[in-house]
Amino acid sequence: MQITAHRGFGDRYPENTVCAAERASESADVIEIDVRRCGSGELVASHWDNVELVTDGRGDVDDLSASELASLRVDGSDWGIPLLTDVLAAIPSEVGVNLDLKERGIAADVVDIVYSVENDAVVSSFHLDPLWRTQLLDESIPLAFNFGVRPDANFLTAETIDCEYANPHWTLCFFTGLVESAHEAGMEVHAWPVATRPLARALERRGVDGLVLTRPL
Repeated sequence: MQITAHRGFGDRYPENTVCAAERASESADVIEIDVRRCGSGELVASHWDNVELVTDGRGDVDDLSASELASLRVDGSDWGIPLLTDVLAAIPSEVGVNLDLKERGIAADVVDIVYSVENDAVVSSFHLDPLWRTQLLDESIPLAFNFGVRPDANFLTAETIDCEYANPHWTLCFFTGLVESAHEAGMEVHAWPVATRPLARALERRGVDGLVLTRPL
């Protein structure tokens, strides 16, 4: 069972920070990192498009420079919103990375960064366009399609673009035939977001291949 640290175990550590990546790497097989472009052009690690939701700052990520984002404090910690490259540098090479592209127009830069690291890397997204563009740039990079609704349609999308992973909200693993369909198509199923041991055990019994945990269990 593969364990992925959702935002670097964002319920335990300040999410998507260098600190979270370092600490989560102690126990997780893969670190999931959300990726956006900031106002000065670099790729940064942030799930949210607006910094007010998790920091002491105000404004949108794409309006703020990398240095301004780094000066903020995530979840009341001493850690700011970091460059993607800084987060990756904190993850040991034997730990995998899942780069969750939160917006369009960044696939080419993400592919370049994948080439620069030794970690096994997966590119994931809730959006079809970044995955399709990643595939056009390099078919060898594994893709994962994330979704929380419309399991049949989204599974077909994942199958159409040759994803290696279908990453559904955990509820879809119990109330649909998604797990069986994905396995028949040669895809692994990694369920998110998992925060309790009973849920983790139930998903394991259901036959999923990986758990995307919000905290160490």
